[in-house]
Amino acid sequence: MTRTVLFAIPALDKSGPDRVFFELLRRLDRTRFAPSIVVSQPEGYYLARLPADVTVHRLAPETSVATRYPVVPLARLVRRLRPDVVIATLRMVLTAGLAQPLFPRATRLILRPANHVSSTRAELTRGAPLKHRVSFALSRLALGRADHLICQGDDLARDLAALRTGVPMTTIGNPVDVDEVVRLGAAPAALPGSPALLATGRLSRQKGFDLLIPAFAPVAAALPGAHLTILGTGPDEVALREQIDALGLGARVTLRGFVENPYPLMRAADLFVLPSRYEGFPNAALEALACGTPVLAAACPGVPGLVFPGENGWLVPAEDVGALTRGLTVALAELATFPPLAVQASVRARFDVGSIARAYERVLGKVAA
Repeated sequence: MTRTVLFAIPALDKSGPDRVFFELLRRLDRTRFAPSIVVSQPEGYYLARLPADVTVHRLAPETSVATRYPVVPLARLVRRLRPDVVIATLRMVLTAGLAQPLFPRATRLILRPANHVSSTRAELTRGAPLKHRVSFALSRLALGRADHLICQGDDLARDLAALRTGVPMTTIGNPVDVDEVVRLGAAPAALPGSPALLATGRLSRQKGFDLLIPAFAPVAAALPGAHLTILGTGPDEVALREQIDALGLGARVTLRGFVENPYPLMRAADLFVLPSRYEGFPNAALEALACGTPVLAAACPGVPGLVFPGENGWLVPAEDVGALTRGLTVALAELATFPPLAVQASVRARFDVGSIARAYERVLGKVAA
C-alpha cells in the first residue's frame, strides 16, 4: 500500500531544515510513499528544485500572526487531502499540533522540532517573558498531540523527554549527500589567511559569534597569518562589526555575508568553527565535515553525536571564551591529524542521505500503520 505523506514547513528555501525536507522529498521510496508539501512562502531555493511528482500546496504568505501560524488553513487543507501522515517542522510544529484536533481521524501527525526546546525558550523568554511563556505552553500542548516525535540527536530527545508528553520518539540525524557536497565544493575557492578559519550561520546570539571573535583575538596575536571568515547575515551584524573594530581585528576577521554555495569555501578552510550556544542539529558543521574539513565546536546541545574528538574534530565547553581560545590553539596545532577523506568518512558512515531516508521511511510506515 502506498501511503500519502504531507510535509509541512514554512518555506523550502535555504535553511538547514529546508534542506532536510528537500532531501527526504527526493529520496522517499515512491513504491511506498506519495509525498506532497505545504508551505507559506510561494518561492524558495529548494522549492524550485523539487521532483516533478511532488505536489506543492501554498498557504497565504506570512504577514501576520494568523498567517505565521496558519492553524485553520492547514486544517482545511489536511481535511481536503486526507493524507495518511502529516510531518511538520519549524513553526509548522506549533501550527500542526494546534490544528491536529481538526484533522481527519485516520491522519497521523509526526512533529520534528528543529531546535533544543528548553534552550530556545530560555533565550526568547529573556526578551519577552510573558509572550514566550505562553508560546512555550502552546508548544508543549502541540507536541503532546503528535503521534510521534523525531529528534535530531540525543540532546534533543532528552530535552523533549523532560516535557513528559508521553509521545513516542525516534532519534534520526540529519542527512547529507556527501558526493553532492563534494561535487558542489569542487569549484576553485580561496579564503584569506594561513591558517584559514571559517564559521557560518545566522548572525544572532544563538550562533555565538560574539564569543568566537574575542576567542580568536589571542590566536590572531600568536599566529600572524591566521584569518577568520564568517559567512551569514542577521540582526547582530552591526554589533559584531563594532566588536571586531574594538578588538583591533578589522584586518583579521571578515564578515562576508551570505554565500549561496559555501561548499568551496568550506573545502578551502583549514578549520571550521561552531561556537553556538545551542543547536537542534548543526547542518553547517555537518556540511563542513562532508567537505573534509575538521570542526572545532562548542559542546552545546545538539553537537555531541556529530563532532567526535579524535575522529573528525574537537569539542570545548559552550559559552566559554577562554576554552574556545585554547581549543583553537590545540586544533590549529593538530590539523594534520584529520585527513579530509577520514573526516568525510565519519559523516558518510552516520549521516548518509540514503540511510537517513530509510530511517524516516521506517517511522512513516510504522506511524501510518
